[in-house]
Amino acid sequence: MGKTSMRVSQYAALLFMLPAVGTLQAAQDSSENQRGAATRQVKMHDIRIAIGSTYLTATLEDNPTARSFVKLLPLTLTLKDYGDAEKISGALPHRLSQDAAPESAAGATGDIAYYAPWGNIAFYRGRGPEAAGVIKIGKITSGIEALDQPGSMRVTITLGN
Repeated sequence: MGKTSMRVSQYAALLFMLPAVGTLQAAQDSSENQRGAATRQVKMHDIRIAIGSTYLTATLEDNPTARSFVKLLPLTLTLKDYGDAEKISGALPHRLSQDAAPESAAGATGDIAYYAPWGNIAFYRGRGPEAAGVIKIGKITSGIEALDQPGSMRVTITLGN
């Protein structure tokens, strides 16, 4: 075989292999993107609630309402007492999704809920009544005793670390 035909054969083999290399690289990139998205999704569900120099931690539910809440973060709210069981915010800057939400629910100690009729957030420090439009978006995992202070308080909610 001459030098020219050998070179042509090598180029032909190389051209034949290029699409396979590109496909392997695309599959690897896709796999890395999926792992990164999964990692971001897990981190997205952890939030931190600052009340002055005190920090509460919470885990958000995996539902459309909680996902739309995350889009508002970071968020500073003023909470006020609502009965013995709740601290509630004023209306949020935007309404949250109510897709796949139950008709009604009752908050339990540590729950964070969106109250759709008022467009606000409730932090439960005791058992709440069954009410239409209550959508659980999370659960406080530490520091709930900070909500026991009577009166209004400012809180800043951010994504957790």
